[in-house]
Amino acid sequence: MNHNSISDIRQLLEESGIALKKRFGQNFLVDQNVRERIAALIRRELPPAAAPEATTELWEIGPGIGSLTELLLQIDVPVRLFEIDHGIIAVLRRLYGDDLMIEAGDFLTTGLAAFRRHGSPAMIVGNLPYSSASSMVARIVEEAMPVGKMVFLVQTEFAQRLCAEVGKKDYSALSVLVQNHYDTEIAFSVGGGAFYPRPEVGSALIVMREKADRLPPALTRTTSMVARTAFSQRRKALRNSLKAYRTELAAAGIDAGLRPERLSPADFVRLAREITPDRIPS
Repeated sequence: MNHNSISDIRQLLEESGIALKKRFGQNFLVDQNVRERIAALIRRELPPAAAPEATTELWEIGPGIGSLTELLLQIDVPVRLFEIDHGIIAVLRRLYGDDLMIEAGDFLTTGLAAFRRHGSPAMIVGNLPYSSASSMVARIVEEAMPVGKMVFLVQTEFAQRLCAEVGKKDYSALSVLVQNHYDTEIAFSVGGGAFYPRPEVGSALIVMREKADRLPPALTRTTSMVARTAFSQRRKALRNSLKAYRTELAAAGIDAGLRPERLSPADFVRLAREITPDRIPS
């Protein structure tokens, strides 16, 4: 399969009776240089062979017809794929064999189930659909899946949200959630011409490296809840958006007159520590 040839991809899809579904965000990488850069970065970020976690799996979300999978299978690590489109799954098995490990269905459901069955992977990678990238990343972090590193090709705007600094317009509840668990870095940008079909927005490769001081699950969920509540009214002072937690704001030493974008991820954690379980909406 020539993953650089749009005509070959079209022919494969037509012969397989597959119509691309916009809701699945099916944009295939057709730029060999980009694929090789991504694969090389993944190789560098994987634990060294001598590390205890080196034998665990590499997970790829949304492999499509295998443009990146083809390179991942050349790495000496078991690869598990997560694909929602059953027609695409049939193509992958035809191209790469029936022994390919594939979890069929929406990653938002199958990812957590796979984690419970197989344990945490060494790394999760993928060309994430623009429509569901936020939900996928949030699910991984909120469910306390201890994934050491993640490498995702995502919409540029989304990558910027994950890396946004306090006080910037892109800073959000998702920024707070992710940055309390991962150091984030945009490795490089990818133009629309690297994909088929060509998306209308730019993309970026983001690298997420787990911090040593990961928050416990209960504190993670409380921090995420209070950040989402605050940012749901981001133009209002905390005394208004978090009026139910004025006592906790005072106990945490946080100025209730501030807007949520002025609080660092650590500030939200400090506030969450003051909120007892009975004060959390069910």
